[in-house]
Amino acid sequence: MSTRTLVSTITCPHCWHEFAPATVRFISEHAALRGDAVLGDAAQLRFLPSRFDAQGRAIDPLGAACTRLACPRCHLELPPAVIELPQTILSIVGAPACGKSVMLAAASFSMRSGLVVDGLEFLDADPTLNDLTVELESALFRSSTPDRPTMIAKTDLSGRLYRSFRFADASWTAPKPQLFVIGRGGARHLLALYDNAGEHFLPGADAPHEPVTRHLAVSRALVFVVDPTQDQRVIERLGGREAVQSMGGAGSLEQRQDLVLIEAANRVRRLRGLGANEPLPLRIVLALAKADIWGHLAEPQIRSAAERLPARPSIAVPSPEVLAEIDGASARFLAAHMPEFLATARALDPRLRVVPFSGLGSAPSRVAAAAALAIRPRDLRPMWPAAPLVVALSEAEPALFREFARA
Repeated sequence: MSTRTLVSTITCPHCWHEFAPATVRFISEHAALRGDAVLGDAAQLRFLPSRFDAQGRAIDPLGAACTRLACPRCHLELPPAVIELPQTILSIVGAPACGKSVMLAAASFSMRSGLVVDGLEFLDADPTLNDLTVELESALFRSSTPDRPTMIAKTDLSGRLYRSFRFADASWTAPKPQLFVIGRGGARHLLALYDNAGEHFLPGADAPHEPVTRHLAVSRALVFVVDPTQDQRVIERLGGREAVQSMGGAGSLEQRQDLVLIEAANRVRRLRGLGANEPLPLRIVLALAKADIWGHLAEPQIRSAAERLPARPSIAVPSPEVLAEIDGASARFLAAHMPEFLATARALDPRLRVVPFSGLGSAPSRVAAAAALAIRPRDLRPMWPAAPLVVALSEAEPALFREFARA
């Protein structure tokens, strides 16, 4: 039987409880062991095993061999990789309707292709947890009816994206993480991403028993998705609200994006017990969404970077030299059109990085009856959708993406 090297400490990707591998629970297999004190009567019993078979499988109280793992606190199922691979947690944050879900779907689809970064391995660690991202991927990028418009749903505040469990005599709600195994150059990590609804990051929206944004307490980097088409100054430069909406932009001013960023930073400080003068212990990457709409307002570097690299597909991450160019050009775009947002972000992280992208690359149409956007899969032309994640990973795990890390 082969030996397995375990990590020293595990962070549950559901409730962020830290525990030793020896305390991990197993999920019973015997049909008579239905009912769990934390997850309810419909769930199989979670237990700490004392017996194992010759293959190293745990034996449940009624003699069935078990292989599925669970967190000792929330009892939610864990992928097997969690006990063997070091974990990297990235928080995806942004105002409502900024484009976080589209970015994640386009990024995960692109990273599976092997065309984003040379030598990158990217696999689902648990497809049952990644089901909504996989569904959106399939609808947009693997559609069997590419000429039929696909609805782009907004992230819900409740439902399939969340799980409930009982702890300390109270009911808690936890977000479903998106879990992937990423590998490069012989090193492998378990990557946990979170796609909360933007409303969860609005000031005052952090409820005690709904810790849906508590991943900020353990995150290694924060990807803040910025939608310039929500800012009035950009809207006016693009021809007004109706013109922006016709191009697939927001064209509205429902919330100040700088306040959402401040609220996220404040939660990081509260959750980690940091003082007001202490620097944030994570890097901020500003992901400027919908670059296909506003890109012509910026400097030529953003407009021409893809054209100057015809040998690389548009989903590939630009070279480090081009990334540095478009970082500077994007920062100057923000300074010209959203100066208070850039000043706020730099006050929080003077070494932040800015990466433009487009998850769709084409203008979706607005379906008035459903209050949603739709697009034909055949019309998709994503541009650098995975670049914000790769840049964030280069800050969190420089050994994996050393060439993209800032010196």
